Amino acid sequence: MKVRNVKVPEGINVSKHRPLADLFVLTAGAAGLFAALGLVALLIGSYAGRYMPMSWENAMAAAVFEDEATEEGAAGDREIEAALQALADRLAANMELPEDLRITVHYLEEDEINAFATLGGHVFVLRGLIARIPDENALAMVMAHEIAHAANRDVAANMGGTLLVQLVLGTVTGMSPETAEGVIWGPNALLLRQFTREAERAADRDALAAVAATYGHVAGADAFFRILLDEIGETLPDEPPEFLNTHPLTAGRIEGLGAMAEARGWAAEGEMTALPDVLMTLGASE
Repeated sequence: MKVRNVKVPEGINVSKHRPLADLFVLTAGAAGLFAALGLVALLIGSYAGRYMPMSWENAMAAAVFEDEATEEGAAGDREIEAALQALADRLAANMELPEDLRITVHYLEEDEINAFATLGGHVFVLRGLIARIPDENALAMVMAHEIAHAANRDVAANMGGTLLVQLVLGTVTGMSPETAEGVIWGPNALLLRQFTREAERAADRDALAAVAATYGHVAGADAFFRILLDEIGETLPDEPPEFLNTHPLTAGRIEGLGAMAEARGWAAEGEMTALPDVLMTLGASE
């Protein structure tokens, strides 16, 4: 028997598959699938939250604020909240609120120039905002904006979307709530920011209409946004592009308010209303 060595073909020990490339493709595909699943959950949850019965939202808010309602704040804070509540009631009377929605105003001793709305029509106004606001008309615009968020069910929509994303991705993958939010916001950030900008514009429109109905003009309605521009100028050379923001550009919001007032025939000038004395003292302390 004659034996000879057979030449081994080149590349016989080299796999045609690329494990690292396959791993990258599978990882990217899984991430895309989870992001898409999270986006669908967010949209469904936001829709459900926006249209859930107001009584459900009130019940959830009551559970959150139950402990706070039993605490007695300082007399000065109660006077401040009473003045803010009176203004909110006047504004709400000129706004289309869902049935069973009651606006409740809270005062926070914080230096930030801000106000925000939470579940069940609870609106928080910070001392830093009141201290910088020049008159009641300007304050009314900010408060009406937050009341509009509550009326438009934006808070409930955000809560519903976030909870469903956390539930779905947590159930499917075991992700923590923080990781689930990162998965949905990462690849979908620009789209989701567009949704929040539209909600802000809608709140601006509703707020300006309430101010016009309350005072008979919209003078001073843009004062808060001009204050924000001053603050931005002190910290940043300019705002980031609008598509990267959750809010419309501040300068654009000022122009939008002016254009809306002109289109609706609302007077841009009129008599300004001074802040109540108890609120004036907050500005004097600055």
